[in-house]
Amino acid sequence: MKTRLKLLSILLIITVVIFGCLAQKEAAPALQMDEVEARSFYNIEAELNVEEKVLTAVEEINYYNNDKIEMKELYFHVYPNAFRTKETAPFLFDDFENAYKRGFEPGYGEIISVSKREENGEKLLKYSLSGEGETILKVELDSPLKPYERVNIKIEFMLKIPPAGERFGYGENNFNLGNWYPIAAVYDDKDGWNLDKYYAIGDPFYSDAADYRVSIKTPEEYVVAASGQLVEEIKEDDGMVKRTYEGRALRDFAIVANNNFDVLEEEIDGIKVMSYYYKEDRERGEEALEYGVKAIKLFSKLYGNYPYPTYSVVQTEFPSGMEYPALVYISDKYYKPNYSSDPLLITIVHETAHQWFYGIVGNDQIDEPWLDEAFAAFSETLYIELTYGKKIAEDYYNRSVTNSVEAALSSEIIDGGLVKSLSEFKNWDDYGPTAYDRGAQMLNELRQKLGEDTFLEIVRTYVDRYKFRIATTEDFINVCQEVSGKDLKEFFKPWFDSME
Repeated sequence: MKTRLKLLSILLIITVVIFGCLAQKEAAPALQMDEVEARSFYNIEAELNVEEKVLTAVEEINYYNNDKIEMKELYFHVYPNAFRTKETAPFLFDDFENAYKRGFEPGYGEIISVSKREENGEKLLKYSLSGEGETILKVELDSPLKPYERVNIKIEFMLKIPPAGERFGYGENNFNLGNWYPIAAVYDDKDGWNLDKYYAIGDPFYSDAADYRVSIKTPEEYVVAASGQLVEEIKEDDGMVKRTYEGRALRDFAIVANNNFDVLEEEIDGIKVMSYYYKEDRERGEEALEYGVKAIKLFSKLYGNYPYPTYSVVQTEFPSGMEYPALVYISDKYYKPNYSSDPLLITIVHETAHQWFYGIVGNDQIDEPWLDEAFAAFSETLYIELTYGKKIAEDYYNRSVTNSVEAALSSEIIDGGLVKSLSEFKNWDDYGPTAYDRGAQMLNELRQKLGEDTFLEIVRTYVDRYKFRIATTEDFINVCQEVSGKDLKEFFKPWFDSME
């Protein structure tokens, strides 16, 4: 999610305590997971040509059919193709100019081949691209995939990386690889295959948790931050370094490569928290590490243990903040001395909360974006309250949530309903007050109605029950009523238009 910062002034005295050094290769410990469910597995081998701004890759997907239907074809999102033209690039109005400060050049993914891996070799499969911007890859299977069975698909592809300061793009020193590889579309009972376009508003991504092994070659002067844990690093004779990462139960896999990174790290409860920052911004890099450590520690206590062995807070060219599993983008401008520490703090806290709400508990971010954004926005106030006190938290909540909702309602920018698809929003002016602020307001009122202990028990139950799965609005309401032992239909009616 792109954080909307509406901070006025929070007077915070920050004491930074740093203990760390550059991240190094080590054996991967067992992930902190209570259960291991059947999931798809991605094995990706990639090489980045920093001069040509091109990435070549071979992706093998051991796809698991976790639905009750036979599948005659599989669908994948090819999000980089949205960057091919100005008309399909996922930006609104001024966002476009901000993203392409160096001028527009197309970015795209070229599918070279698709095949099925079998014991005795490979078999080429038919495939086609469709959808707005050709962002949907359809792969025709040679035989139906039965429920709860697997198929091995191999996709060779090439990416042309655009000069965009965004999820996917390159800057002066950095390469942002977010939503960069063909990722399996979700099949669900409500919509069947979810083949939505790359909307310019919100985070138009919806994916099942999967396991990953990703290798990327870069020139040796580049430092790499990735969603997984580094398990192998090999220096090759041609001046390239191959780094291999592994991660389990991830909804996506992001990478940032930069030849101007320094890294600090600190371990908390067996989790290695890392701060990747530009060499000239060490002071804020230290602050970023502190905020990341505190947020992981607090939200683990409130919502349930963070389940991954690493967490990376990454300074990069991006408008605000963006969450990926075990890795978050943080705008490089927040690291500069002309900014107060407030935007850096709030953005890191918000994106860290997304590790639970989007990452651990998945949701359809196209049809129900409030489910992750509201929890992340609400977590900002909760963090401030438990770290700096109720008075500062109340001031922040009133300025960032209450005022926003009241202004949007009074001007009829929003109608107060929470469950809206991205296709129903005109711009960020109605998306933000609805998905973030109105949702955070509902959670805050629920907390006040039920009390602190019951509210947190609801959230922990919700996280535990839907861990590494997909949750819906109905699922959340059911947990609320179950844990509280109360009929909450009247409470939820003003927030959800569908409530009877």
